Amino acid sequence: MKKNQKQSVRTRRWVRRNKIVLPFVWRGLLPLLGLIVLLVYAFGPFAKNTVEARVHQGVYDALNAADHSWVRIEVSGQHVILSGTQPTPDSGELALEVARAARCDTWAGPKLCAVRVRGVFEDAQETPTQPLPPPATDSAAREIARAARDCEQVFASLLADRRIEFDTGSASILAISSPLLDDLAKAAEDCPVVIRIEGHSDSVGPADMNQILSLARAEAVRNAFIERGIPPERLAAEGFGSERPIGDNTTEEGRAMNRRIEFKVDLP
Repeated sequence: MKKNQKQSVRTRRWVRRNKIVLPFVWRGLLPLLGLIVLLVYAFGPFAKNTVEARVHQGVYDALNAADHSWVRIEVSGQHVILSGTQPTPDSGELALEVARAARCDTWAGPKLCAVRVRGVFEDAQETPTQPLPPPATDSAAREIARAARDCEQVFASLLADRRIEFDTGSASILAISSPLLDDLAKAAEDCPVVIRIEGHSDSVGPADMNQILSLARAEAVRNAFIERGIPPERLAAEGFGSERPIGDNTTEEGRAMNRRIEFKVDLP
């Protein structure tokens, strides 16, 4: 027999290590941090301006579709105030009904734009019936066309070295622009045609929001003219967003040029 041989026994030690887990305190703070970020966004100016722009757009579209272009619209959150001189005694109530039924597109589908709508209207003063003017002759038409061109030139000269200033991302006109609005409204008094107020924006942000904001700003200027005595029927507002740039949107200077209000005239 062979001599007894030593047997070697190998042993291995297995060490079980638990995965690194964040302490309970940190795990509890992460959802809280996400909630804080969400609340900051919800109550921040960007979300507020986005909501107000959509509400303004929805109510504006509904009123114009129902032939209530005489109405002025003010929006705070989802609260809407309608004002203006009502052409007939029941026009204000009809406009309120339209505004309350206006719907806006949301992530959950169309919903009512405003949670509260109220009106502050004035009654139109009765004026004696005036006979209709005779049809314009070729000479009169040429004279109106010349006056329209003159009006556009006056508006362009007033805006050559000045501009209507708004709050960032908002349709609220800054008080510094009041003297310019006074001058523009004075020029509008001498225009025998319908004045079209065009709002334009740069290309920063979603295109649909730029269009909504540009229209809201044009409407704000229209309201400022009405407050200065220009009849609502002689004013129209349009928003073109970033569709018609006049500057390079890749530079700050070009974007500033594109954020503008322009005045055009519509011949009868």
